[in-house]
Amino acid sequence: MVRVLEKRAAILAAAQTCYWRNGIRRTAIEDVAREAGVAKGTVYLYFKSKEELFATLAGELCAAALAGVHAAIAGRGALSRRLAGALDAKIGYFHRLLAGTPHAAELLESSSAIAERSFKDLDAAFLAAIDRALADAKVETDARARAELRDLLLAAAYGTARQAELRGESSPEAYRARLQLHLDRLVGTSIRARS
Repeated sequence: MVRVLEKRAAILAAAQTCYWRNGIRRTAIEDVAREAGVAKGTVYLYFKSKEELFATLAGELCAAALAGVHAAIAGRGALSRRLAGALDAKIGYFHRLLAGTPHAAELLESSSAIAERSFKDLDAAFLAAIDRALADAKVETDARARAELRDLLLAAAYGTARQAELRGESSPEAYRARLQLHLDRLVGTSIRARS
């Protein structure tokens, strides 16, 4: 059983390398097999097509991101610090994944077409986790105000990621530090306004 899981993991890692290097359209199962060091037939034992392979890879990337979100929110420290970790676990994580490939647009398009369910589930669970963290911390007592704050937090995270891209920064530490500054102000302002 361990050998089966190792082989499957090797195929998924090889697929990610190939998709990020060549794009999905220009990647064949033979390319993935070669990268994984297995026979083409071995890939087909685990996955019916390159689309199924991509959908599985996307599902695993989404699961890893969501695990990071939950770990950050459950961690210790100030709310803004935990939220920065959660936003980085999803937004920063995918930004860094796509920043290293010239095929980002194709991968995003394929994510919508091939792995739509995985990304919709991730987005729903992510937003619910952020909403719960804000409600549990009683940052805002009104659900509408919490939703507005959540939207501002998301905008800060996406904007910070875009700024990092434009500056050519790929350091997760730099992204998180800059995001932390924004969240300290947003969350702090919200808490002060409530007092």
